[in-house]
Amino acid sequence: GAPSVQRLVDIEKKLAEGKGRGYEHWAKIHNLKQAAKTLNVYQEYGFTSPEQLDAAITAAYADLHDSTAELKTLEAALQDKKELQGYVLRYAKTKDVRDGLKAQKSDKARAAYRQKHESDFIIADAAARYFRENGISKLPSYKALQAEIESLIKEKNSGYNDYRAKREEYRRLQTVKGNIDQILRRERKPVKRQEQER
Repeated sequence: GAPSVQRLVDIEKKLAEGKGRGYEHWAKIHNLKQAAKTLNVYQEYGFTSPEQLDAAITAAYADLHDSTAELKTLEAALQDKKELQGYVLRYAKTKDVRDGLKAQKSDKARAAYRQKHESDFIIADAAARYFRENGISKLPSYKALQAEIESLIKEKNSGYNDYRAKREEYRRLQTVKGNIDQILRRERKPVKRQEQER
């Protein structure tokens, strides 16, 4: 895979915070290694200017944003299917009671029957209302819904892997940019530093 690039350390800032010479030695070596890795990655991408790097960061951010939106859409679809599956299951469980109502001959018998099986009818009515509100006239089978749910879960998992890869890419490019900015800043001001050391 891609070499991992870490941020350069701001050595002067760390020394001002009270870090000692041992830290300074470690940080100088760390910065040399990360600067080399940064330039490697920069060349690997084939960038020839900081503007190209900026454009790549903008594109990587847009990709990450799209990937996030896709994940959210999949998650919402998954929730909807699971909710529907729940209603289908509960509605199916009230079938015998619903059939029993049809067998009642008079309005009075029907009313008494409904009252006796009140909790089942509350469940069945809630499910029927849900189907109506969602424009579902033909009920899908529990099994068919389970297959759709499993397929959505697979899609969501691969969507999450895609999102992770895009987040990594975005972070990697941002690290490269931060390092290059730091390297260029350092190269712009060595004269002053030498004067101070004399």
